[in-house]
Amino acid sequence: MNALELLKEDHQRISDLFADAKTYSDMKRLFDSIKNQLEMHAHMEETVFYPEYQKHEALKSLVQDAKAQHALIKELLQDLTSQDGPEFENSFQTLMAEVQLHITEEENEIFPQVRSVIDGPDLSELGEELETDKLEYQLVHGT
Repeated sequence: MNALELLKEDHQRISDLFADAKTYSDMKRLFDSIKNQLEMHAHMEETVFYPEYQKHEALKSLVQDAKAQHALIKELLQDLTSQDGPEFENSFQTLMAEVQLHITEEENEIFPQVRSVIDGPDLSELGEELETDKLEYQLVHGT
């Protein structure tokens, strides 16, 4: 699977978890699943994907924007771990909006530009690296 397809699958998995929030009774448990998925996904992007496409001058500013979004999402995740009640619900809604914005920007702005500078075989090789990184992350973090 190429890197962009793998990341899109992760995006869909995360979006599905957020969609479950509308009907899920145990929000803290669901939040734990979302947090684990987001942390693993961010790790893959930051250690494998972003460094690869940051090599291309035309994509450097996109990398910086994506990293800034990751920093905000990580901050929201950290805040949510110590919140309850209405505060948790408000922060959760903010997290959901920020993650959706990040996913939309990646898929509509970054991915097309990545396709224009990285060819098919390289995207497949990068996908293999992402899959390996994901497996290693799961082993280390027990997710």
